[in-house]
Amino acid sequence: MAGVEGQRSYGGISADERTARRRRQLLDAGLEIFGSTGYRAATVRQVCRVAKVADRYFYDQFRTMEDLLVAVYQECVDRLEDSIAVPIQTAGSVEEMARLGLESFLAAVQDDPRLARVVWFEVLGVSPEVETTYLSRMARFGELLITAAPAPFAVAPELRPLVAGAVIGGISHVVMTWLASGFAAPRADVATALELFLISVAGGTVTAPE
Repeated sequence: MAGVEGQRSYGGISADERTARRRRQLLDAGLEIFGSTGYRAATVRQVCRVAKVADRYFYDQFRTMEDLLVAVYQECVDRLEDSIAVPIQTAGSVEEMARLGLESFLAAVQDDPRLARVVWFEVLGVSPEVETTYLSRMARFGELLITAAPAPFAVAPELRPLVAGAVIGGISHVVMTWLASGFAAPRADVATALELFLISVAGGTVTAPE
């Protein structure tokens, strides 16, 4: 009977919808806490209180707080990737892609600083598993930038992962510094600096050493 009871609808909301809603509430609470006071001081009880769900529902969705951190992190990176998707797809040149893509990307960071804190601060040094996820997503992000350009970066295939890492590493360092400064530099200046960096990288032809 308990299983049947769990599948019943209440107020027109099915069990699956309630489960999805609770997961969404937990993810939103995780972003709010990790992106403001930080992951390391967070507790399951605190997350559930912010999410407005009973503690037991946390473990229906996540085994540990680390699992929640990874899920929140993945969503944050998805949002940042989404912010550059349209400029990358519609730009007619590398210069246009860099300008429009960076403007959109930096606006997403400044409009919700929690994203950058989770992506570039809170996941670092947590565990080898989280570190692997971080490195994998950053590599994918860098690859997206150098392969989706209107004129793909002229990089030898065997060097492509390293160049992608250099690109996303440079962007990441600038964004981390900008966030840590409280966005002291005007966004337009940050965008211009990164635009010059990307165009310089894209303009060079790199071949593998003999």
